[in-house]
Amino acid sequence: MSFISFDYCFLVEVTASNLEEDKLYLPVVASSSPGFNKQCQEMILVNKEGNSWTVSLRFSESDGKYYIERGWKKFCLDNRCDIGDLLVFNLVGDGKTFPLLCVCPERKECAELLNKYLSRKSGT
Repeated sequence: MSFISFDYCFLVEVTASNLEEDKLYLPVVASSSPGFNKQCQEMILVNKEGNSWTVSLRFSESDGKYYIERGWKKFCLDNRCDIGDLLVFNLVGDGKTFPLLCVCPERKECAELLNKYLSRKSGT
């Protein structure tokens, strides 16, 4: 990837409403990332083990935010997330390919996670 930055780390909370609606609005800091483009319709969520989930990505013109739908609930269920859990994500992307949201509590872990994911994709 041509763009890897830790400038777009953000915190999200698993809530009853975002699970029920299967929709997670991303914070403004994520929406300002060059890793997104409004034409992108999918995003990949990557957990600490390097496993991935493809989710739908949409942009709301009315509030200028991106949101994840169809896939957020499955990600949370598969990762045994409970209501009230806080997840730190790092957004990685170049604005041309599917952006990645990597779960990571610290930068070092996030870099290792990204390397693990990319090596799986390349088959090494």
